[in-house]
Amino acid sequence: MTDAQRIRFAPNGGLHVAPAPTGRPGGTELPADVGDGRTAPTGYKSLGYVDEGGVTITPSIETDPVNAWQSATPVLYAVKSASVQIKATLIESNALTTELFWGASWIALKDSTGKETGVYRLDLSSTPDLQELSLVIDWSQRNTFYRCVIPRAMINDRGAITLQRKESQKYELTISALDTAGSLGYVLTNDNLKGTSGGVTPSAPFAAAVMVPGYTSNDSAANAWTARVTATGVTSPATVKLLNTAGAAFQLQTTLSTDGTFDVTVPKGQATAEIKVSHAGVDYCYSVTDKQQIGVSKACTVVAG
Repeated sequence: MTDAQRIRFAPNGGLHVAPAPTGRPGGTELPADVGDGRTAPTGYKSLGYVDEGGVTITPSIETDPVNAWQSATPVLYAVKSASVQIKATLIESNALTTELFWGASWIALKDSTGKETGVYRLDLSSTPDLQELSLVIDWSQRNTFYRCVIPRAMINDRGAITLQRKESQKYELTISALDTAGSLGYVLTNDNLKGTSGGVTPSAPFAAAVMVPGYTSNDSAANAWTARVTATGVTSPATVKLLNTAGAAFQLQTTLSTDGTFDVTVPKGQATAEIKVSHAGVDYCYSVTDKQQIGVSKACTVVAG
């Protein structure tokens, strides 16, 4: 059965980068939520405007035929290689986009007294290092959101910069995914693709964030401390829960009926906590530390509850 409501466009979106995750504390945490279509995930930076050609994501598989004596056609195809490539042309000139394009960092030049001159230099190495990065591609149409997460990637091709009087400078990049424990990445969406009712029934477009107001003075060994949850876009009750010390279940702290904030009290002796904010079937989980200002988005330790 045809359904025109299932046709998708991508009028909004963004590219975001961060250092590739190391698995060590303080490293990049991969996003586990679909986002709001506007905000970069925690720990990622936006690459700004992309030219009107948008972003191209190309998953590909190369195969080899397996032939048999008894058949004139292959009886099987074996996977020879798999890849995911992302191509985009950036049109904002800033430190992040230009350093990605040139593959090197800007250095402030100083005069004989050690004072910065306002001139910056970027050295192009004849033996450049290929830097790993983590990439997130967001796109949306009204309240339908998609997010493609590439945990590890490298820039493997760059286009030419054309300097013209009537056209802006452009930085064309091709980014290829690298293997991460057998995965090239994953895609998140609130699109009701598996629904049977036709059309889209997206989760409500709400957002959440967690911060620690007293991070400069907290001492979890001596006192309890506060993690402040902020929820926006709440159109039905949203719950705030704290993971118990055993890590086995989330305990309800409050129910928010409208946009607002709530201070979760983390018990004395607990330096790190996990907080879950749930609304309209979407769960956001955050790891917070008594000495860190902003909570980090993470996969929920407990899926249910």
